[in-house]
Amino acid sequence: MSKWKNVIKIINQNGVRLDKLRIKNALNLSYKETEVDEVLSGYQFPDGSWDYKSSEESLDRIGSLGGTIHCLRWIREFHFEKSDKMKLTLSFLEKIQNDDGSFYETQAKLDHSPQKWLNEDPNIDLFYFTAAVPMRLLSLGYSNNTVIKFALNWLRNNWDDWNVVAGTWYGVWALLCLNSYDINLNKSLYNRCRKYTLNWLPKLPSQPLTWLLDSLLAAGYSLDDEIPKKGIMYLKSLQNENGLWEDLKYSTIETSITAIRIIRSTNN
Repeated sequence: MSKWKNVIKIINQNGVRLDKLRIKNALNLSYKETEVDEVLSGYQFPDGSWDYKSSEESLDRIGSLGGTIHCLRWIREFHFEKSDKMKLTLSFLEKIQNDDGSFYETQAKLDHSPQKWLNEDPNIDLFYFTAAVPMRLLSLGYSNNTVIKFALNWLRNNWDDWNVVAGTWYGVWALLCLNSYDINLNKSLYNRCRKYTLNWLPKLPSQPLTWLLDSLLAAGYSLDDEIPKKGIMYLKSLQNENGLWEDLKYSTIETSITAIRIIRSTNN
């Protein structure tokens, strides 16, 4: 408990407004919904897209599909599934979805700040984006949305190429999450995704580990399932003496907040 008090103190001292609201939410402390709405407005653009950072953090910002996928986790955390922000997000996704049902990062984002992590084979990232969108929307209760229907149709026609599926770690994990919603994922592919994830689980740093666990739990995975069970035990072992889950590449504060929320929710 002393470790948690220390990390909460660090978050409140060094975090942005969203961080402070997220830790309150993770600890079931009171906060104003109007403040959440105001703070989230700093991350969403008028067209419905999102950026990882708000105007408070960076002036050189642009909405993107990647940012939108990331920020939809906050919509779920704060139970904003039926909010105007979510309606605007759905409108953005409908507009940028390709005619064949797939998704790729917007050209405006690529022109503004090319993503170094994108693969030479565009099909790999096409699969990642197309799997990630329905994964997020299904976790928010939008099972009947046409965006999901068209995206899943594209995935079914393209998940027979394992090199494309496993070209990025997120594609594999998104399929594991999507399987919870009965998308007719063949058993062989599902088992291959499970094996892949279990093999990589002990090698994951804190940030992607929290992303994986958060996604699986949002998809309704049982805590008795081998992947979240082992993952949560591993996550606990990664907490430092100062209470933080260090992440030198992305954000120690964001990672620590998500880790606390996951552990608290699974301890109840």
